[in-house]
Amino acid sequence: MGERIVAGPGRDASAQEPPSVADRVFEALVRMAWAARRHDQSLARRWGVTATQLSALRVLERAGELSHGELAARLFLGPSTLTDLVDRLEARGLVRRRRSTADRRQVHVSLDRAGRARLREVPRGVSKFGALRRMIAELPPAEAAGFLAVLERMGALLGEPEAGGPEAGAQQAREGRAPRRRRAAGARAGAAQGDDA
Repeated sequence: MGERIVAGPGRDASAQEPPSVADRVFEALVRMAWAARRHDQSLARRWGVTATQLSALRVLERAGELSHGELAARLFLGPSTLTDLVDRLEARGLVRRRRSTADRRQVHVSLDRAGRARLREVPRGVSKFGALRRMIAELPPAEAAGFLAVLERMGALLGEPEAGGPEAGAQQAREGRAPRRRRAAGARAGAAQGDDA
């Protein structure tokens, strides 16, 4: 990506065809991925939390205590990824875990005092990912649906795991459930959160 064709003998470099739409789309996706990574790193340097960590804190601020499964669903994360995220936040005293007394297998997560203090320090809207999601939510329904369909096809081509990670995908297959419907429901739930981190 980013390579330019060098004109061979007898070819005029100025007469080369412009990049195809496919090339321009691919380059835009790569640029967006790098921009997202730089933005995430800048949040971590300035505020001490990544965009995902900040989103987790904001969700817990609004919803109160949530189970691991509920928090993972709202953040679109798989169980193992969510566990790693909560481990990091808990180690810094930003959240706390509590095992359910009714079902010892259930673990609940809530903001700790340091987490609330950190949220008071970080201005709302500092993460551009919330604004990006709102921009997508404002697209005409047909345009948004077409955009989603292309992204899902690209994800499938790259071997993207099902929502919730491999464990959830395997469980869905055993239960005969459709992963795509679950992803759509999760997206609607996430959009309803109105993430303004």
